[in-house]
Amino acid sequence: MDVKTIKKVAVIGSGAMGSGIAEVHIVNGYSVTMVDVNEEFLNNATGKIKKNLEFLVSKNKMSQEAANEALAKLTTMVNLGAAIKDADCIIEAVPELMDIKKNIFKIVSDSSSKDAIIASNTSSLSISELAQSVSEPSRFAGFHFFNPVNRMRLVEVIYGEKTSDTTINTLMDLGTKLGKVAIKVLRDRPGFIVNRINAPLQILWSAVLDEGTITPDSIDTLMKDNGAKMGPFELMDFVGLDVIYNVMQYYEKTLSPQWKPGRFITERMKKNELGMKTGKGIYVWQGGKAMIDTSHKTDIIKPVDPLAVQLNEAIRVLKEKVARSAEDIDRGQEAGMNQPGPFKTAASIDHNLIARRLQWLSAAYNLSYINPEPEILDGSFKSMIQA
Repeated sequence: MDVKTIKKVAVIGSGAMGSGIAEVHIVNGYSVTMVDVNEEFLNNATGKIKKNLEFLVSKNKMSQEAANEALAKLTTMVNLGAAIKDADCIIEAVPELMDIKKNIFKIVSDSSSKDAIIASNTSSLSISELAQSVSEPSRFAGFHFFNPVNRMRLVEVIYGEKTSDTTINTLMDLGTKLGKVAIKVLRDRPGFIVNRINAPLQILWSAVLDEGTITPDSIDTLMKDNGAKMGPFELMDFVGLDVIYNVMQYYEKTLSPQWKPGRFITERMKKNELGMKTGKGIYVWQGGKAMIDTSHKTDIIKPVDPLAVQLNEAIRVLKEKVARSAEDIDRGQEAGMNQPGPFKTAASIDHNLIARRLQWLSAAYNLSYINPEPEILDGSFKSMIQA
């Protein structure tokens, strides 16, 4: 199968990711059947898609005729077997629970066309393990969109152990036709590429909270004064401390014990103080805004520190052959996180400064995981950009 043969797409799950994936497909001319366990979920998702298209029409980014044509391409069902039976591409976007996904893929494998591509939108779970539930794992891959799907430009296309090149190349072409920046993930490793290179920041900021000397407000103020749209602690509250906690637990099992959720985050979990969604987390939230004291900026944490941590992990991702190139990593970070790529940004910075900051952070917070890679110590990471 190649991308020209894909006409009908089935999306399993109608939450934020599922509805977003359905939306970008219908807007780009694909017929979509969105399936979920009850009509209420589907009606809510359809209403959200309609609202998004109405917004585009109001901003003259889409004609009313085009919006109507897109919505006409959307069908909803509660019967999984019926929804997928004639689909050319099936994309799963249900909650991140391995057993639920495996059960779905067993049904999909039994009920779908023998030529259909089967893909998971998982952001963390093993593609190879999920593929064990289908009869033909060569047609199974990861197809990881970023949230919100209609605005974030990245999709990661992920190999499992038995995924064929044809499947990957077809999904790469599909991602491009959807207007996305599609990057190949060559190995099925925790976090894939973009989430992986940003993950070590979670253990750093968790350690800062536990140590308690530097206030979150002073770090967020520093970062926003240096161009960040949102400081790291405000972002953690915005995402949800429960999400951060669960991600850290996952990486604790798959990458390093140093990801064990810290005392501060664990206590907030117990109190159900999860950030914006509960009105209190690291900050108190009022009217959708974090109450941040901007009167002081720390001079202990430096603006270069997040970049140093991201670059260090990006080097590992490249050495582990998870990504094809430093350029792919940079493109992924730009399209998936709206941040400059770590290699491109660090190319103009003295490698000794980056190394010293990583060494200091590692020692100050007892985090050996963020010790600098040899390529930072000797500056040779800069040659990876052309490699």
